[in-house]
Amino acid sequence: MRATSSKQMRAKLLILFFGLPLLFACLSGCGGPPSAQGEGGQSPSAPGPGGVPELTDEMIRERINFAFIRKIPEENGDGEPMSWTFMPDEPKDISIVEKKIEGNHATVVLDVKTGSGPRANGPRSLAGQIRTEWELRTGWVLRQWDIVDTENISMKYKKLPKLPLPDNSNTGQHGDDSDLPKPPAQNSNH
Repeated sequence: MRATSSKQMRAKLLILFFGLPLLFACLSGCGGPPSAQGEGGQSPSAPGPGGVPELTDEMIRERINFAFIRKIPEENGDGEPMSWTFMPDEPKDISIVEKKIEGNHATVVLDVKTGSGPRANGPRSLAGQIRTEWELRTGWVLRQWDIVDTENISMKYKKLPKLPLPDNSNTGQHGDDSDLPKPPAQNSNH
């Protein structure tokens, strides 16, 4: 009799142990997107007209990060075309030139000015227009606009001069280490 009750108790504990976290995960994952308010008091993925989430200017500027552009020619035409991936920490000046939404597809033309940081291996500045193709994708809980393709319209790059490295000596003199301590002479008898 005692063995049966122990097995029943173990089964109830297992159900409780695995069932409650699973139930909690399902309930917290199905609650919808966070209630961060976007423009006009709506959340960024809140449905607009026809139940389609609005593709806001703020969303476009945020989601351009990690978009990839191919075949960007050099401004003077001398260098090889290059590719570019927009990074979140790079400075960007983005103007929305045209935005056309048709159902679950959108085309957005952007005028972009950006560049690499001053300490980059090959510093560059980029400027011109690109076309981005967007698709409304549906996940488990929310629908969101994602960039599915990018095309260079008029973007070109310009090579920038590298900045000189700062002098790391504490003497305040460039290249003169005469007042620095000399290392001790090594004994040649090992």
